[in-house]
Amino acid sequence: MWETGPDRDEPEWREVPTPFSQTLFDVVDTTDGPYAIGAGGTLVADRGDGWEVVLDDGPNARENQLRALDVTDDGKRVWFLGSSGAVGMYDVTQQKKYDYSYPKQKTSTWEGIAVAGESGTEKGLMANGSGEIMPFVIDGFDVDWEQVATPAGKASKVAALAASSDGVGYAIDTSGNAYRTTEDDGWKDIGIVNAQVKFYDVYAGQNRVYVAGGDGRLYRRDDSYHGWTPISVTDKTALRSFDVEPHDDGSREMVVLGNSGAIFHRTGDERWERVHTPVSADLYSLSLGETDVAVGASGTVVERAAAPRQHGTSPDGDNFDDTGENQDADQYQAGESGTSRHADDGAPNGSSGGSSGDTSGGTSGGTSGDTSGGTSGDTSGSTSGGTAGGTSDGSPDSSADGSRQSGSGSSTGGGQPSGPNARALDDLSVEQLRRLKGSSDVYVYRDSDGTDEDAALFDEDE
Repeated sequence: MWETGPDRDEPEWREVPTPFSQTLFDVVDTTDGPYAIGAGGTLVADRGDGWEVVLDDGPNARENQLRALDVTDDGKRVWFLGSSGAVGMYDVTQQKKYDYSYPKQKTSTWEGIAVAGESGTEKGLMANGSGEIMPFVIDGFDVDWEQVATPAGKASKVAALAASSDGVGYAIDTSGNAYRTTEDDGWKDIGIVNAQVKFYDVYAGQNRVYVAGGDGRLYRRDDSYHGWTPISVTDKTALRSFDVEPHDDGSREMVVLGNSGAIFHRTGDERWERVHTPVSADLYSLSLGETDVAVGASGTVVERAAAPRQHGTSPDGDNFDDTGENQDADQYQAGESGTSRHADDGAPNGSSGGSSGDTSGGTSGGTSGDTSGGTSGDTSGSTSGGTAGGTSDGSPDSSADGSRQSGSGSSTGGGQPSGPNARALDDLSVEQLRRLKGSSDVYVYRDSDGTDEDAALFDEDE
């Protein structure tokens, strides 16, 4: 039997096609779906009909790079900012942009933003590259810019901001410092002792704060303890971004992004494991919601659906459910419609189509081997097919946009083949394998333990 890996029963991450190639630096979930920002003043969204460009020139029509965004508590407004003083807000219910650039005549590059409260009464914090943080308060659409402050008198570059549900602000900088707001003293240093690493991201819950570090660790601060506890996630990569989704039973789901497309998922109180991802491009931001989304270099977007796809009908007219076709509308037997049902989902550019249940993600999108996107899904979440790495370093410190690469026919490492006909065999039937005989396709075989290291390439005749 073909093994599909240890996480075969979990919803898998899949790369989705996008009509843009700009590097994306941040993503949030709204009432209208996920929104993301990036290079060239780009604001993009998936509002139900696939990813599309909402703005291509920023809040002030100057195409300034956008570097950070946040969303109001009710999910109806997204605030974003970036280089040369650019600040803007997009109302997702009105589908309308508002320009708030150059607050207090400041034209420096804004690096981070945090927003708390519902639309129309929200308040926020913005930080620039000089370590200055500017609070603001909104009344309808009017803004009151408050006094700029430098936390604890330190001028290190602020890496990220966060706001708890009760309106307490948190900031981290690139020198390993952490701060929180207080009613009486402004900013207070709550720095992480002996961290001595670069910080990348911060999350503020009601009673806990988490910080992601460049040493492969998360640092947790509990209000009752007033100290920091290091949590080892990996020893091989910096943790660039993460998100936490509280559940009704009091538990929390946590997902963390590392370098080169690495995604880590917490499976227990303190146990982490790396999950399979379909890309090797750097991912810079993550948002957990109805659909979990991560974005990164060269317009890369990967998603993990919270629930299986709905039942539907294949192109030949047969109905299918989680286990296969169950009614015939053609000359083929049930489950045999002439092509793999995973290839009939209609995903463009050779990207993962996917069906539902244990075959979520499916095999490559179409037996013709279309490779415009250069990726293919894998029922195990393995990285079969090419990746869209891009040529830019894609880091938030770089303004290069890069471009999405198509498959070149060479391996990209980590058991990831690329080529014009890259396909996954994990769930093909014997009959489907026979139809492929004689082709020059490249396949991926997964050993019984399902590890990336055991992935190997072979020809069909072997």
